[in-house]
Amino acid sequence: MPVQKIDETLPSWLQFNAQYRNRVEESGHIGFKRGSDVYDLSQLRLEVAIHPVWWLRLVGETQDAAVFFNGNLIPSRPSYQNRWDIRQAFIQVGSDKEGWMDAIGGREMLSFGDERLIGPSDWSNQGRTFDVARVDLHHSGFRTSIFATSVVIARDGVIDHHLQGNNLYGIYNTLDKVIPKATLEPYVLWRVAPANVKLNENQGKGALNELTMGVRLAGRLPAAFAYNVEMVLQRGSLGPYSIESWAGHWNINKDFAVAWKPNVFIESNYATGNRNPADKSWSTFDQIYPSSHNKMDFADQLGWKNIMQVRAGVTEKAPKAIRLTETYESFWRASTRDGMYASSGALAVASTNPKDGKFIGQEIDLLAGRTWRKAIELGIGYCHLFTGTFLDRTTQGRGYNYPFAYLEFHFTNVEEH
Repeated sequence: MPVQKIDETLPSWLQFNAQYRNRVEESGHIGFKRGSDVYDLSQLRLEVAIHPVWWLRLVGETQDAAVFFNGNLIPSRPSYQNRWDIRQAFIQVGSDKEGWMDAIGGREMLSFGDERLIGPSDWSNQGRTFDVARVDLHHSGFRTSIFATSVVIARDGVIDHHLQGNNLYGIYNTLDKVIPKATLEPYVLWRVAPANVKLNENQGKGALNELTMGVRLAGRLPAAFAYNVEMVLQRGSLGPYSIESWAGHWNINKDFAVAWKPNVFIESNYATGNRNPADKSWSTFDQIYPSSHNKMDFADQLGWKNIMQVRAGVTEKAPKAIRLTETYESFWRASTRDGMYASSGALAVASTNPKDGKFIGQEIDLLAGRTWRKAIELGIGYCHLFTGTFLDRTTQGRGYNYPFAYLEFHFTNVEEH
């Protein structure tokens, strides 16, 4: 780990960190029609941390994200490409490991809970960061994050910036001792967006003023069972519409003490869609800013909006530290008066016609990976989404194909800030 060797020769208050990832993948039958693209994604991150005293830390990180060998279907712009930009640049007063409080201001990666609503979206070559003012209160058994943020809008060739007025405020609590062998995470998020800019979340319908209230509960049960449940309710307004939406995630899994130590899981995901396009009630759930990879499926073709899903799978620890994962998913529209949404939250297939059907399709995912000494990770995967009635009637009905292979190298074994 060359950067770690450099860190050992530097003063303890000055440290460097770096990682590189390269992924070759194919997007086959983009938009469920003819046309595929094979391309190479390169991502390099370089970080410096200055920590002169225990209560003060300054972090700066740059990222170079690039796409190579792509054709006409995959663009050379975000989220595939954003050359040499500022990923993180923040100051932290206080410590998240000592004392009761710390405060952060600047540009930072955010991650809460399962990242179903707020996450860095690291599988994307660009990723996601926020301009943030944040205070964390922490002690044994609890952590409370109070924050005001605005997501950074990626643009290749210029320094990225947030959109003025597109803000997210929140209080996120993590409680470890309320329920035995479980973590309870209640939270409240308030999101506002301007009326004069069309975003995925407002679809050009007007100004957004949205309150999200939710709770996540994850823990362990007897007989090596574990569970993960999250319920979310949204109220507010979107232009002339009144927001009335909700979503849920339910997962139960079990470890088996046999060869390869398989973990078998079954889960369901649900998010409301609009029930009547003609009335003034807006029921399409807003997934906000999730790390969407592997939340619905590994092919990342569907978002947590107007969706019903059943998912089952197994992960195994094969010999020589190889990890294997196999999953199966089925998808339906929650409301036949609303369309299908992409993992980005954008409307992917528009339809308000119940005659187009409810069944979107089904997917299989096969993955394998291995990590050496916490520094090098190799992985391969193959995912295929088979179209159902809805996609057959509204698109050309060609199944989406997603094979990939990647290499990731961490230049130090220090966790990323």
